[in-house]
Amino acid sequence: MKKNLLFKTENIFLILCLLWGLIFICVNPPFQSPDEPEHFFKMWGYTQGTYRYQIKDNQTGLCMPQSIAYLYQFYNVYRLSNNKIPYKATLQSLELPLGKDTTTFLAHTPTSYTPVSYFPSFIVLWLMKLLNFKPLFMMYILRFCSLLVYLALMYCAIKIVPCQKLLFCFFAMLPVNISQASSISTDGLTLGIVMLYLAYTFKLAFDDSKPKIHAGEISIWSGLITLISLLKFAYFPLILLYFLIPDNKFKTAKAYYINFCLIALINIFITGLFLIPIVNSPLISTYGMTQHFINKSILIKEIITSPVAYAKTILLSTIFLKNFLYQNMISSIGVTLAMIPLKYTHLAWAGLICTIFYKNKKEKCCDIKLKNKLWIFTAVVLSYVIIMTSVYLIYQTKPYIVGIQGRYLTALIPVFLLLFYTKKLRMQSTVIPIGLFVISQCLMIQNLITLVLRYY
Repeated sequence: MKKNLLFKTENIFLILCLLWGLIFICVNPPFQSPDEPEHFFKMWGYTQGTYRYQIKDNQTGLCMPQSIAYLYQFYNVYRLSNNKIPYKATLQSLELPLGKDTTTFLAHTPTSYTPVSYFPSFIVLWLMKLLNFKPLFMMYILRFCSLLVYLALMYCAIKIVPCQKLLFCFFAMLPVNISQASSISTDGLTLGIVMLYLAYTFKLAFDDSKPKIHAGEISIWSGLITLISLLKFAYFPLILLYFLIPDNKFKTAKAYYINFCLIALINIFITGLFLIPIVNSPLISTYGMTQHFINKSILIKEIITSPVAYAKTILLSTIFLKNFLYQNMISSIGVTLAMIPLKYTHLAWAGLICTIFYKNKKEKCCDIKLKNKLWIFTAVVLSYVIIMTSVYLIYQTKPYIVGIQGRYLTALIPVFLLLFYTKKLRMQSTVIPIGLFVISQCLMIQNLITLVLRYY
């Protein structure tokens, strides 16, 4: 009995992800994960009641203890260079006291995330500030907190999904996902909620033990998509996966559509409240990609009035960035300056595709019909357009939209792969899951090697 329990997919994931997560927490130098300084500073601002940012000398930033400013300036030198970081320097920095009474203004580009994106990390940070924890200890504890949140959410997603457990597990152990979950970031929480939402949608849609859906269950589903809207509004189109759920599981067809309309309206309202201050916010910080910034509202009007031209821009940008995105959706180390070798990226994509065609006789079969795939395709395309548009409004580069990172799209991978799902072309073999677990560990080893070679 205990042996069977150990070899359950979700338990294997829990053990392996915890192991690799702890390794990456320790090996990855401070402030070296993508956007890690910005997320740390944003949380710090929340702990002192600063919801957005402060402005000094026409620069955005925050008043921080000088010890944190010193650490940031020391490690920031290595973020955009190939220089190695002395490991002894990190060990010595662990002894640096907080000294929160001695502050300085630290200029940086603030993120636009709400406190929800940093829950419960910013509460942990507030407690550590209260107890005068040393700055680097704060960072490592916040990384561990992020990892635990990711582990809990992904574990629940893998456990409750009635089908495609292998896809969920293999995806959850991609190098980029564990690396980001083991850093100070919003990605672990966001990915976990997206996968939990997808798993719960599958449960409602394909679990035969649930012939009818009750109000409590639709409330949980509604809560998950609302959380997604709050965490990353670009994934809001995933609400269209509602139509994977058969309408005969509701009391009436009318109730089916009314529920969707109400949930959609609530989420559009929430997303609108989140976007209005972002669109109207002054762009003070320099992103370094263009010398002249146009008001975001003007750009939005241009996009709306010239949709064909803008669609062409997105298409050309996708073609231009295809090789980078292909790799960066799987691995991202040191502000995307390092990624695992291309042959391992090929291996990761091959593994992901293989999970779609694997058949587990103990699992339910996902009856994904053509009309379901049309909803899936629409959700993926709309999310992609929103992501590209967000990056365009921030960086404003032409003729190609650059500045996008592959990890922005990683959450869409399992949804996109469902487009290729078919009940006819599915393989049943014990070799497949074993082989995929071996591949995932090879990817993690290579990710660790790349990380070590990058910094040490």
